[in-house]
Amino acid sequence: MKTRHSTTLRLLALLLSLSAGTAAGADADAEEPVWRFGGFGTVGAGYHGSDGLTYRRDLEQAGGHEGGRLGFRGDSRIGVQASASFDARWSAQIQSVSRLDSEGKWTPQLSWTFLRYTPSDTLDMRIGRLGVDLYLDGDSRHVGYAFTTVRPAPEVLGVVTQDLFDGIDLTLRRPAGDGLLSLRLYGGHSRGDLSLYGNRFRPSDARRLGATLDWVSDGLTLRAAWGDTYTSHDRALAPLAAALAAVPDVVAQQRAAQIDASHHLTFAGLGALYERGPFSAQALFSWSRFSQFPTYRGNGASVLLAYRVGAWKPYISYSRLSLDPQEQRDLSLPVPLAGLQASYDRAVDRLTMNQRSIGVGVRYDFARNYALKFQVDHIDAARSMLIVDARGMAARDVGMTLYSATLDFVF
Repeated sequence: MKTRHSTTLRLLALLLSLSAGTAAGADADAEEPVWRFGGFGTVGAGYHGSDGLTYRRDLEQAGGHEGGRLGFRGDSRIGVQASASFDARWSAQIQSVSRLDSEGKWTPQLSWTFLRYTPSDTLDMRIGRLGVDLYLDGDSRHVGYAFTTVRPAPEVLGVVTQDLFDGIDLTLRRPAGDGLLSLRLYGGHSRGDLSLYGNRFRPSDARRLGATLDWVSDGLTLRAAWGDTYTSHDRALAPLAAALAAVPDVVAQQRAAQIDASHHLTFAGLGALYERGPFSAQALFSWSRFSQFPTYRGNGASVLLAYRVGAWKPYISYSRLSLDPQEQRDLSLPVPLAGLQASYDRAVDRLTMNQRSIGVGVRYDFARNYALKFQVDHIDAARSMLIVDARGMAARDVGMTLYSATLDFVF
C-alpha cells in the first residue's frame, strides 16, 4: 500500500509542477485555467442460485455476486474526475474510482493522472498515469453508462484488468478515406492487482509497451491493439522451484530449472463497432500468451447485437474464453511427497480457463445521463477463475444463470 501511495504522490507532484511551469510561461494576458468537474457511477445488483460460488466481473475483484443471495458489491462503483485546460495546447486530468478491489475493500484509487500536450490537430502527447485502449465503448471499464451491457464482456475484458500504467504515450492522427486514422504508442510501468486463489497478487517491476491503431468513420470503428507486459522479478513460484530442486529426481529438478522469475504477458486484439440508425453491432477478438511456467496461450471472442426503440435498447451477447497450458509438464512424485505433488499440479493448472456465456438484456435511458439495465446471463464453465468457491479456488464444470440490474449515471 505504501508503494501505491508514494507513486501516486510522485505523479501528482510531477503534474502540478509541470502545470505550474506551463502557467508561468504563458503570456501575461492569458486567461486563467478552465476547470471542469464531473463523475460517474453504477448502483448494481446481481443474483444467482449457485450456492457456495461467487461470480466476479473481473480478476481484480476479491469478491462479487455470492450464490443464493442478492448482492450489490460486484458491479457498484463511483468515480470522480477533474480536468483543467491551461491554453489551447496544455491540459491535465485526474480521475479516481472506488470499487470492490483485490483486497475486498473500496479504497479510492487513481485511475488517470496525466498532463496532455497537443501542439496540433494531428499530434497528442500525455505523461502520467494512463489507460490502455481496450474498450470500443469508452476509455474505462468502470464507466458503466458508456457500455450497452451491464458489464464489459468478462470472458474477453474481465481477464485483462491490468489496464493502467505510469508512463507516456504519443498519438498521431491523419485523415484516411472517409474516416480518421489514429496510431497510439505507449510505454511505462504496469499498474494493477489481481485476486487469485484467495490472495492478492501484484506483479513487481512490470514494464508495459503497446500500440493501438484505430480507424473511425461515421458509423464504423475499427481497432487493432497489441501490448506486452514484461516482469523481471516475479518470485511467486520461487518456493515451488526450490522445493522441486531439493527432490532427488531428474524430472523434478528439470521442472525446477524451467521455472523462471521473468516472463512476458502478450495481448493482441481486433475490434469492430458498427452503428447505423437504431441498429448496432460489436465484435471483439483477442489472443494472449503468458510465458511463465508452463506457458499459456489463449483466445477470446465477444459479439454484441442491439436495436434501439425510443428510449429502450434490447440486446443479445455471446462471449467465450479459452486459456490453456501449451506444453506438457508431467511430474509424478512418490507418495511421501503428495503435498508437493498437489502444489505442483495446482501451479501447472493455475491459469487454465474455459468459459462461455450468452446474455440477453435491455437498456432504458429514462433521463438525460441516466440508464437502467436489466440482463440475464447463462454461463457454462469447464474451469473458471471468474467463478470461485469460498476459498477463492477456480470453479469446475459449472452452469450458472446470473440476473443483473444496474443504474448507471454520469454527472
